[in-house]
Amino acid sequence: GKMGCSIVDAVEGQHRGRATHFVSWCWDYTIDEFTGSIQSWLRKENLCPDDTFLWVCFFCNNQHRIKDTGSQVSPQELRSTFEHSL
Repeated sequence: GKMGCSIVDAVEGQHRGRATHFVSWCWDYTIDEFTGSIQSWLRKENLCPDDTFLWVCFFCNNQHRIKDTGSQVSPQELRSTFEHSL
């Protein structure tokens, strides 16, 4: 594959699946805050981690390739991409 793949491209198959939930990512959060919040939420909602698949733009969008192509993505294109992925 090409350099700059999305993180989800490198995740082993058993840890990937059709998204069950959408999570918005904010760069102000540390990875520890993010993962701790997800773990707390799973416990609170009594969800099984093995059956819960999160769509998180940071992990799923290949932002490097978008940047490398120099293309400008319109809001309509982003909306279409998000709706298709969800």
